[in-house]
Amino acid sequence: MDLHIHSLHSDGTMSIKKIIEIAESLNLEIISITDHDTVSGVQEAIELVKGKEIKLVPGIEINTEYKKKEVHILGYFIDIFNDNLIETIEYLRNERVNRVKKIITKLNNLNIPITFEEVLEQSKGESIGRPHIALAMIKKGYGKTVAEIFDEYIDQGKPAYVERFKLSPYDAIKLIRNANGIAVLAHPRLVKDEDIVNELLPHLDGLEVFHSEHTEEDSNYYLNKALQYNLIVTGGSDCHGIGKGKELLLGTVKIPKEYISNFKKIYKEWEGRNNV
Repeated sequence: MDLHIHSLHSDGTMSIKKIIEIAESLNLEIISITDHDTVSGVQEAIELVKGKEIKLVPGIEINTEYKKKEVHILGYFIDIFNDNLIETIEYLRNERVNRVKKIITKLNNLNIPITFEEVLEQSKGESIGRPHIALAMIKKGYGKTVAEIFDEYIDQGKPAYVERFKLSPYDAIKLIRNANGIAVLAHPRLVKDEDIVNELLPHLDGLEVFHSEHTEEDSNYYLNKALQYNLIVTGGSDCHGIGKGKELLLGTVKIPKEYISNFKKIYKEWEGRNNV
């Protein structure tokens, strides 16, 4: 089971087809493609798994901010045609594009002549953002690495930085539930603020206990939290594909069979309700 995978539709490097092929080769029983702030790849994934043994959970990862910390909320079993969800995704997409254009204007004023079209070319997907600006700048010789560009130009406090509009985690939870989904806090250790995690726990449906950047100690700690609050236990690699880490993470996170079985029961119930 791997319930946290990114594709070309956001900041991953693999197509939906490639992800499913690899997941099948690894004998994964159930997966979810959880692209950032978009469900544009979900329908393709649903079509590609038809008639196959592998099961697909419609998913999304919504980027939010709370008390100046990044908080990501995963949504599973969402209705990808929900009007409110579609409208919010479109609004976020427009805000992201506007932000990129503002950053480009600032860079142009710093005598760095890059264009929106050059950045768009680097995005190759739908969730355009600062990494694509960095790649466009590297291509034109303004730096050697994405980290270098961020540090010099586009990170917070740097000359071309522009504040980003973000939902709050509570907005994301409401949005997911409104789309008939379950809301799960992604990689809680990466929030880097246990007060925020503890505040959110009573408002969630699930907790991503098992994650590629969680140590065994982290997983045990958050498992106890999930059990304490009667939350659904989930896990995923947060795979972004080849070139987005030291290795291909897909399917590498070990999730105890008990929690895979529990999640499969939830899947079966959803399948029955939706005639999947």
